[in-house]
Amino acid sequence: MLDHAHHPRSRKARRAAINLGPALVTLALTAILPTGCSWFSPPPEPPPPPPTYDLKNYEKTELGCGDHGHRDEPCVSFRASWPELKGGAGNVASRINNALYTALGFPGGPAEMEPYAVTLIERWRTERKGVFYADSTWFERRTIQLLARRPEVWSFRFDRLGQTGKEMPFDERAYLDLDPRTGAAVTLDSLLEKDAAPRLAALAEQRLREALNLTAGAALPLKDDRFFMPQQFGLTQTGVALLWRGDELADPAAPRIEITLPWSQVRVLVRKSAVKPPGPEPESGF
Repeated sequence: MLDHAHHPRSRKARRAAINLGPALVTLALTAILPTGCSWFSPPPEPPPPPPTYDLKNYEKTELGCGDHGHRDEPCVSFRASWPELKGGAGNVASRINNALYTALGFPGGPAEMEPYAVTLIERWRTERKGVFYADSTWFERRTIQLLARRPEVWSFRFDRLGQTGKEMPFDERAYLDLDPRTGAAVTLDSLLEKDAAPRLAALAEQRLREALNLTAGAALPLKDDRFFMPQQFGLTQTGVALLWRGDELADPAAPRIEITLPWSQVRVLVRKSAVKPPGPEPESGF
């Protein structure tokens, strides 16, 4: 009797276990699949390669000037050169190109260069009234040079040189630092190791005073006569260039001030993953 009474209960328990079996399997698969589904997923796509670039040029000249009746030299010349990017992730090349065109002074792109050059030649004709002599030539050069290509920043330098009309000769410079992954502007602080900014600033002030031959307590020719890090910087083959200009100077009309902190001093302050030159580009002292 005891055996007979016990036997039905065990069969009932077995039936319950059998009935629960599919539910348990389902629960087990539900718990496993979120972490295990990667076994069946394709590998993640590799990041897109960085952009590439071609060098572009524009030139327009007006011939007819020269000494002693020689009329084969330019009276007016306008030249521009810049890198034009292509490829990369999404619209990054377009974003960087737009930033470069704006730095050149032609936010609408290269199509704006021809009207500007034509207007420059007309200005020369109006001012000179057809009088040709050796020092009557006008020229303007606008160039953008790619200084460094690094994983998190591409550094560009813009220069504008020339003399046009009665204006004093001009010599302007600016740096552009852009992220090759997004096209966004990059700050110097974002490229530094943690807590490295004060050390970099101390090195910069020391080098600036040495360049200007100023003692530690002397007033600096910067705004408010005090030291501060400039907005403009660039990565060069020899180090980190720092540029103060315009409103950052005690006299906004004064010439720019520029120094370079050599890699031998600052390489320990920057994040290697951000600025270390990739092969086969030479490290150039980095």
